[in-house]
Amino acid sequence: MTYDLIVLPVDRALTNEEASAEVERLQRSLGFGFGHDRRLDPFIEAMGKRYWQLRTRTPIPAPFEFDVARSYVFVGIPWNKVDEVLTAVAESAHATGVAVWDPQRGIVGLPQPWAETPLSTEGTEEHLQQADEAQGAVGRGLMATPMDDEELARREADDDAGEGAFRAMSPLGFEITPELADEVAADPGRMPTSLQAPELRDELIEILAGTMTPERHQAIVQLAGWDPDPAVAAALRPLLVSDDVFAASRAAAGLARQRDVTDLPAVMDLLYRLSPADGASQATMVEPLRAALALAELAGPEIVEGVRVRARGWRVAGSTRRPAWDRELDPELDALLEEPAPGDRRATGGGSARAGSPAPSEG
Repeated sequence: MTYDLIVLPVDRALTNEEASAEVERLQRSLGFGFGHDRRLDPFIEAMGKRYWQLRTRTPIPAPFEFDVARSYVFVGIPWNKVDEVLTAVAESAHATGVAVWDPQRGIVGLPQPWAETPLSTEGTEEHLQQADEAQGAVGRGLMATPMDDEELARREADDDAGEGAFRAMSPLGFEITPELADEVAADPGRMPTSLQAPELRDELIEILAGTMTPERHQAIVQLAGWDPDPAVAAALRPLLVSDDVFAASRAAAGLARQRDVTDLPAVMDLLYRLSPADGASQATMVEPLRAALALAELAGPEIVEGVRVRARGWRVAGSTRRPAWDRELDPELDALLEEPAPGDRRATGGGSARAGSPAPSEG
């Protein structure tokens, strides 16, 4: 459970009801043109200056969820960081000309000329208190639940190790216990065998039916780490056309793990839509490109090179001046595309792909 904010471009003042309706419309809209609204770029860059983890791949996550969809940014804030992060979001949004909708308080923080000052934290105390009470109730409920001998022994061991003992967490959102450590070390992106239970799989698939929440994103991440399973593959495929860039990219990674080469055309469509050729960025190409290459390897080296040829053309098509955050993944993209180093640009076979080239399924 987090304190949630939605940041979105506006061209007029919005009431709470209007902002709620607009966000619902944006979340339900799939559409085409996967590049996010460029009016969000100054806000994204301003937040990246405050929180460096937002600008680069790192095992150290940002202290809150920050997900860029096509037309808005979702921010999910842990309750103990509401004052700090809400202030950072509000100030960055106001300075860069976008709005912040706070559904907890039912208010909209508007940029100039509709508001002279950023959205404040006034009124969050009541919600923080309610969260504390809810978490306390959950804790009391857990304390009232009878524990078997194994659970009691584990908790006693934790107490002996100290109340603040460090617990290693997987990038997929589960605790790395000693019995899981070897599997996680071998492949951090895979769900361990013992966790790949049909009951958990079905629960995660059911969560996918909801709107974008931290729980839904975690479900996508965990399903993307699943071994080949027809039910998982069927659940991930519709996400490739999601307006949520994070969800679509993770679904592509998950389908690569499913190892069904017939998914390659749909992943290539996503790669095109997340490239500069369709108005997106070079940075957003990396994850779907990695997935496309993994699927292409199942078909042979000629198909792999065909993927690279198209991706090289889409990378440069429509490229203009690029913000700093879009250049962070250039070395990784160069490696995936086997591009020569700067100053050693030779013919790579990608010159035939022109700006405006159609997506794979169209040509």
